[in-house]
Amino acid sequence: MDVSQYLEIFIDETKEHLQSLNENLLVLEKEPENKDTINEIFRAAHSLKGMAGTMGFKRMQRLTHDMENVFSEIRNDKMTVTAGLIDVLFQCLDALEEYLDIIQSTANEGENDNEAIINRLNEILQEGTAGGSAPAAAPAGEAAPAEAASADGDKEKFRNIKLTDEQKASAQKADEGGVNLYGLSIYINTSCLLKAARAFLVLKAMEDFGEILVTDPSNQDLEDEKFDFDFSLYVLSSEPIEKLIEAAKGISEIENVVGAKVTLAELDKKPESASAAEEAPAAAEPEVTAPAPVAQTAPAAPKAKAANTAPTTTGQANKPVVSRTVRVDIEKLDDLMNQVSELIIAKNSLVSISATEENSAATNQSFHEQIEYLERITTSLHESVMKVRMVPIESVVNRFPRMIRDLSKKLDKKMELYMTGEDTELDRTVIDEIGDPLMHLLRNSADHGLESAEVRKERGKPEVGSIRLDAYQEGNSVIIEVKDDGNGIDVESVKQKGIERGIITPEQADSMSNKEIIDLLFLPSFSMAKKVSDISGRGVGLDVVKSKIESLSGEVEVKSTFGEGSKFTIRLPLTLAIIQALMVEIGREKYAISLGSIQTIEDVAYEDIKYVEAKEVINLRGTVIPLIRMDEILEVEKREEKPDSLTVVIVKKGDRFAGLIIDNLMGQQEIVIKSLGKYIENNKVISGATILGDGEVALILDVNALI
Repeated sequence: MDVSQYLEIFIDETKEHLQSLNENLLVLEKEPENKDTINEIFRAAHSLKGMAGTMGFKRMQRLTHDMENVFSEIRNDKMTVTAGLIDVLFQCLDALEEYLDIIQSTANEGENDNEAIINRLNEILQEGTAGGSAPAAAPAGEAAPAEAASADGDKEKFRNIKLTDEQKASAQKADEGGVNLYGLSIYINTSCLLKAARAFLVLKAMEDFGEILVTDPSNQDLEDEKFDFDFSLYVLSSEPIEKLIEAAKGISEIENVVGAKVTLAELDKKPESASAAEEAPAAAEPEVTAPAPVAQTAPAAPKAKAANTAPTTTGQANKPVVSRTVRVDIEKLDDLMNQVSELIIAKNSLVSISATEENSAATNQSFHEQIEYLERITTSLHESVMKVRMVPIESVVNRFPRMIRDLSKKLDKKMELYMTGEDTELDRTVIDEIGDPLMHLLRNSADHGLESAEVRKERGKPEVGSIRLDAYQEGNSVIIEVKDDGNGIDVESVKQKGIERGIITPEQADSMSNKEIIDLLFLPSFSMAKKVSDISGRGVGLDVVKSKIESLSGEVEVKSTFGEGSKFTIRLPLTLAIIQALMVEIGREKYAISLGSIQTIEDVAYEDIKYVEAKEVINLRGTVIPLIRMDEILEVEKREEKPDSLTVVIVKKGDRFAGLIIDNLMGQQEIVIKSLGKYIENNKVISGATILGDGEVALILDVNALI
């Protein structure tokens, strides 16, 4: 059987387990005696081992097996958690992530055996257990109670399967050839979300040992999940039954496996004892199905040791949250979004027709009612789709604590990362792109921002530097702030570096404001690092941050106080698909400006226009605002008639303002953003296009590129 169809499920679950291991190891590093955390790590390693083994990834299985051995000893109080062990375990996670990356790109785990890591792990295991004889004994000791529990508890439901004459003949022929007939009953954990996937993995594992004669329910029913949390099968195999049971138990979320060799004589007696056999499962049914309704509060007592009770309950309590989460392919969501886009275009068409055609009063009223109804539907549908596309920013930031921990050791600086607002949601398309800019900002704070412990002590600061990552929603935008209590930006040093690099002249430097000097840091290849390392010095940090954020229609600004710290603020739109926009005319062409960028709209008399350094400006309520003549920027044909006053749209980017001079206001409209691809890629003023109700195309202006 082909397991490639379950590769995506394996990748998704492996990512979740690896993230869980990263988070729990960080907790364990601070709380080495935390039993709950130790048990969580053991379970995650065990699940990874079973999943990797079933999918045929032997190197990954071997590494997770050795991790499981270590935590088996720690759980049994035969080893203690040390700083050296934590470092090696993090190396194990890096190796597993490397395997996963290769699997994602090639569907194969690669050739790296990671012998050095495995050997070091086993050395620590031997040192911790004074000779290493305990690891083999520990799993065996744990297996015995499980075997006993399965023998007394679960029933051999495979004995209820009625074989056809043809199947009996196959069993007879196999028996004559020295092949055994085994019956197996598989019990899946009642909290499992993908029963069909688990059943498939079990069948695939059984095929490695022989031929599956029959399953109950049928293969089709198993694939369609038309079964409870158990199924049975007969297998023809020359291997010992213990190997088959062990392979099935190694699969994640398989609670128990009951198996036995079945003789042909037993098959012949089966019809007479069928009624008795059916009574046994009926009596046992409450035992099998009872955990389902109470899974959140009471795990099965006979199969869990006392030490595991608390974490198991905690894990089960979180199950309802997981069960409400559905993984959806982003392409399907994009298709759905496209349909909503077309619906909005249709609505705009109706609005356009109603504004141009003359109808009777009654017809007109009915027509307008239909438009209002369509508008309510599209707005509701839009909001629903937006909610489906929204993803907590936690999915991006949850890997940063591990990164800061590694940087702390590499840079030999004491630092802590504090995060708030992880549940703030962003559109999936934005989430996928925001990870790298945030990583660069955090690395910048750790390397350039925070001082060494000695310098911090001299300045009266705590030895442990703090880096904060805060996210929150503000109107139709999401704000992400990265700040530190470190050295801040030395404006004079930046200025001198700019002069050395020939970016600015000494005369220009003298007239530049602090903000303009700090903006030099965002130029390509500009770096303040004194030497090139694997962390910084190549000038590809803040440059990447700015270009990526602006490509997402966002903006980034910096505030810094020398000796006290810096704060980078990123402002991002909630979504990039459908926005509220102000429609304007420039010359004879129509353009759209996002409402999120607009502050006010003003009528400005010609005599109110002043000049500063030969550039047009206006004084608006005490604020000097530069004017931008959009017809010149866009090179459109000017209107012949000259209006009595200028219509100026005041837009804002960070703390900067600009006035866009336009010819006519058309009103506010909900528009669908369509990508222009490579057609106008050289013009940064245009961020996309939209289709209006009359079928005409209007370009969308990018305010960030104008200011």
